[in-house]
Amino acid sequence: MRIQDLARDAVAGITVHGASKSQLGPLNQFAVRSLLTERAYRDAYAGYLRWLRANRIQLDHVHTRGMMLEWLDDLSETTGQKSVDRARQALQKIFSVSLPHVESCLPERVHGRAYIFDDVRRVLARQTTRHQLATLLAFDGGLRAHECLTLRERWRAGPSSHRTWSTDRFKGRSGYVIFIVIGKGGLRREVAISLELATELRKYARPEPVIVCDRGVDYISHFDIPGGQRLSSSFSRASMLALGYSNGLHGLRHSFAQNRLKQLLLVLEPRRALEALSNELGHWRASISLVYLMGG
Repeated sequence: MRIQDLARDAVAGITVHGASKSQLGPLNQFAVRSLLTERAYRDAYAGYLRWLRANRIQLDHVHTRGMMLEWLDDLSETTGQKSVDRARQALQKIFSVSLPHVESCLPERVHGRAYIFDDVRRVLARQTTRHQLATLLAFDGGLRAHECLTLRERWRAGPSSHRTWSTDRFKGRSGYVIFIVIGKGGLRREVAISLELATELRKYARPEPVIVCDRGVDYISHFDIPGGQRLSSSFSRASMLALGYSNGLHGLRHSFAQNRLKQLLLVLEPRRALEALSNELGHWRASISLVYLMGG
């Protein structure tokens, strides 16, 4: 069956035209009543199905909460907040599941978010030692804020086995150590961290992992460094003090993408370079890399 047909049928199953909130009562929270909302949810669900297909996941596979969060996390890096919220609401109603708020990484203004290293150096001067290390790890490894909380040694766990990883990852780099991080949807991926930062990070290894809660989500932390909202707030505050503006910690992912692509293009042709970069960022569409490259 075509994706559009699957999306139409799924949304039709929760659509009740002409009924009021009072008529539906408690069922209103599970129902779609307007034509515009029906169309929006159908488009959102079709996008989710296309994402599953692009990632070689069978459309009749059991739809887990982790898969939905992984898609929303992916979507948040390429679309605005309204689209992310609408997609989240669509999944919640179609699957009768509760999903946490997912914040769009796109700024309201349209210009580049990347930081040059001289500016990062100025921001670091306004941070504590642990926040400095976490900021440098995000810059060097292309980490999201919450992923700093999930860093672990490669021997503890490998990357998710249900994905096909590019063999071109990390080409063009030298002097690095592979660590594992976990994305919002539970996807485990390898990240390359420079030898110097890896040595410093290991100084903060915990005797035993602990649970750290960030924005209502529990993460298993193996290193005593900040991440998540705490790190994001520290970086934004330091950036405002040092530079007079902040593009958010996510701006460091843009910096990482642009720096890595330059390295990859020295050893790979453009398409393979974009595919490898996409995987290093935790995505499987080469086109998503372009989001990080536009605007400088």
